[in-house]
Parts: sequence; structure tokens; C-alpha cells
Amino acid sequence: MSVFTRFITGVSLIFGALLVQNATATELVLTSEVATTHWKTRYMNEFAEQVAKRSKGEVKVKIFTAGQLYNDQDALAALGTGAVHMVWPVSVRIETIEPRTGVINLPFAVSDSMMNNSCFMSGLSGLMSSYVEPRNLRILGFLRTADLMFVLRDREVKRMEDLKGMKIRVTGGRVFLETMRSLQISPVSMAASEMSTALAQGAIDGVFTSPAGWAEMIGITGKYGWYVPGFSLTTYSIVVDKGWFDSLPATHRTAIVDAIADISPRQWQEVKAEDDTLIQKMIDQGAVFHVADDQERARWRSLAQKNTSLFSERYDEVIKQFNELGARCGVHN
Repeated sequence: MSVFTRFITGVSLIFGALLVQNATATELVLTSEVATTHWKTRYMNEFAEQVAKRSKGEVKVKIFTAGQLYNDQDALAALGTGAVHMVWPVSVRIETIEPRTGVINLPFAVSDSMMNNSCFMSGLSGLMSSYVEPRNLRILGFLRTADLMFVLRDREVKRMEDLKGMKIRVTGGRVFLETMRSLQISPVSMAASEMSTALAQGAIDGVFTSPAGWAEMIGITGKYGWYVPGFSLTTYSIVVDKGWFDSLPATHRTAIVDAIADISPRQWQEVKAEDDTLIQKMIDQGAVFHVADDQERARWRSLAQKNTSLFSERYDEVIKQFNELGARCGVHN
């Protein structure tokens, strides 16, 4: 064989290998409405790196932040079209697709200790996923959003009655709205980008938000913070296009699932610590922050039972499945 023939043969082999690599490569489009600077983007970037490493470069995650491609609600609707494969929305967004998933948005439904229990976390992912799979979606896991709190402009709150008659901005979802109304609060729906201006101008009295929302978006305009521990621990759902995901080679599916399993427990701890830091940052700036004592918290739990009963009237089987999962895993809230 001549040198030229050997050269041509070598080039052909390399080119053929590249074609095989390109043929097996998988592109995963992940969209988000939060800014590039938001901590959720940091975990998305880590997810992309881990998936690439675990799949030996065969799965490439393309991330579109700040609503470049879709906001989270529209991204959920686009799953199945091929335009987007995965989205990490606040879990209340899933309620608009399947109301039964609202069980995890009920007051005091989940706690940090429950979500750090691997049995409960995996079981909850499977249970919530079973509700949305008929719509060609799958939930692969959850991340911690925040334990939400009330931020008020000019009223100090120390008990439930102090919120009566207020106009409070909330994230939405039937469970959230019913909870606010049971407190005799007027819930107001608006984009997060508008809430600081609305609060400063007096269009709303307060915001039901995260420590990050308080420290990074509202600032000292919301001078008063009121926190009932565990009242509304919110999550991000990791949602994927079921048809697309099921069609992947097993090694690709494993790379995605294992990356989530590695990030989720650690993220839960890291974000909780970051929330504590942000609350202290606001106190250092002169904000007034109150935490409900055990007696007051018991009153809020009593209120939560009424909301749970309303939900149970519609979806009794969901409540049973949720409680059975907790019992099986040895956790409850």
C-alpha cells in the first residue's frame, strides 16, 4: 500500500469516526426565564457540565436564560414540539397543566428535612411525574426555590391579623391564591420585574417572596419582613419532554438523571444557607424582620388544615398518596 493510499485511508477513518460521533450526539435545549446572574443559572451550567462529562460529550446542553427563547410557562407548553427539551419552572407553574401537582404547594406540605430524605425525594418525583406523564411530560426531580416570606413596605407584622386587607403580590397558582384569600389578603398577580416599583408606589402593600427577592429585587423599600417557617417552602420542578427523553439511549438518560441526583441534595443545603445570609444582609441595612413563634406558627398550621381540606375535597386520592409516601419514607411535616 502506497503512502498516499495509507493517508487517504487514515483520513477516511477519521472522517467516518466524526460522522458516527455527530450521529450519536444529543442536543438538550434547556430554557429559563431568570437572569444569567441568578443562582439557578449557576446550577444549570453545572448540570450541563456534568451531563457532558457523564455522557463523554455525547449529550450537549444548550442553555437559554432570561427568557431569550421562552418564559417558563411558555417553555412548558413547548415541550414536545422539539424546540425545547427541558425547563426548571417554579412548581406552581405545573398546576396550570395538572392541578393535582398543587399538593406540594399546600401550606406546610413539605419541609427541608422531608426533601433531604432520598426515599421521599425520589418517591415525590415519581408521584408528581405520574400526574403529568399523560401530557407527555416527566418530572425528574426538584430543587429548592425558597421558604417564602412576606415583605411589607410600611407595616410591621407580628401576627396573622396584621395582614388582613393587604394587597400582596404572589406568584400565582390556585393553591397560593386560596391560601392568601383565607388570610383575608387580596392577592395580586404581576411579573417579578414589576413588584419593586409597585411596592414603592403603593400599588401593593407587600410581596410574598423569597429572601433573594427581598435582598436583590426589592431592597429596603420593603422594610418589614414577616416569616412563618415552613409555611410555604417552594420548589423548582425539573421537567423534561417525556417522548424525547424516553427515545434517548440508556446511557444518555442515565447521564441526565445522575447529574440531577448529584446536584439536587447539595443545592438544597447551599440555597438554604444563602437565604439566611440574604436575610441578615437586609437586617444589617435597617430592615425589621420578625419570625413567628411556636404559638403563632400553630395558628398558621390550623389555617393550613383548612386549605388542605379544600384541596382534599377535589383530590382526596392525591392527599392519600402523598401521606402514604411520607409514612413509607418515615417523614412527615
